[in-house]
Formats: sequence, structure tokens, C-alpha cells
Amino acid sequence: LQPPDETSQIDPADEAAPQAAIHSVRALVKDLGIPANLREAGVPVLVDPLANLPSSFNRLQARDDNAALLHRAGVKVGFSPMGDARRAGRLRWAAGNAVADGLPYEAALAAITSAPAEMFGIVDAGKIVPGALANLVVWNGDPLEVSTWATRLFIRGQEIELRSRQDLLTERYR
Repeated sequence: LQPPDETSQIDPADEAAPQAAIHSVRALVKDLGIPANLREAGVPVLVDPLANLPSSFNRLQARDDNAALLHRAGVKVGFSPMGDARRAGRLRWAAGNAVADGLPYEAALAAITSAPAEMFGIVDAGKIVPGALANLVVWNGDPLEVSTWATRLFIRGQEIELRSRQDLLTERYR
């Protein structure tokens, strides 16, 4: 997805866009009418909560609380590293920052689990319910905190070994 440079480029009524279109937003949510239009059209939004630096002229007034503003307006929010797959592991930290900037904790957790799955039409992922994919990560603390780590991982109900080759070499050559 190529994000728009201005919020004025977001048109939820655009007939050329597919029905389940996902609009990624990097620019500031300047006009509070935009979130209402997105809510009314049922358009979910992918946001990078850490993208608040002025990398272009249109982002000079970027806000840390874009995700919270959209959520309060009733727009379904998901988090994305916006085309930088190397940063996918930082999404939980981005969600933590969004909580610090006013997004409710449950909404931030959904923004990195169930919301993106639903946006892409994957109905059996991102939630813990009977019949859903049994993909689950167990953390040693709050998953939105930078100081926590995964202790167990289950993919399709099968536990995955978390010890890496690096862990094995560290143990071998202590």
C-alpha cells in the first residue's frame, strides 16, 4: 500500500477503490470530519504510531495521537510498519506508544492482532476463540512493554521451539 501524503487524498466514497479497501495514513488527521467519514463508510485505517516526524511538508504537524483520534471517532485502527518489513517486530512497541498517547490498551492490542486480520479478510486469526487458528504468543509480562519477551509460541496449535542457533552456540561456548 502506498500511503497518501495528505489527508485530503483519503476518499472513502471513491468508487474505484475496492469495497474492503484499506487506507494507510501517515499524514496528520487534520480535519475531524475525515475520521467521521471513514467511520460512516466502514473504512479501516492502518497507522504507524511512531510515524510522527516531519519527513515531508504535509507531515509538519503530525500528531502522536492519530490512532487515538481515529479510535475515538469510531474508526477501526490497525498498526503497520508502512512498507518497512524490517520494523514489523516493533509493532508491539508502537502499540505501547499509542497507549501512552491516549489509545485504550484493548484497542492497541487489537490493532496488532485481530484488527489487521479482519482488514485483510482473515476471519480465523488474531483472536483466542474456539475454531480460530491456534496462533498464540505467551509473554513474560505485558506484550506492549519493550522489556518483555516471548516465552512460548504456538503456530496452528503446535508449540514452536524458541531456541535459535545463536542460543545453542552461546550455550555451547560459554
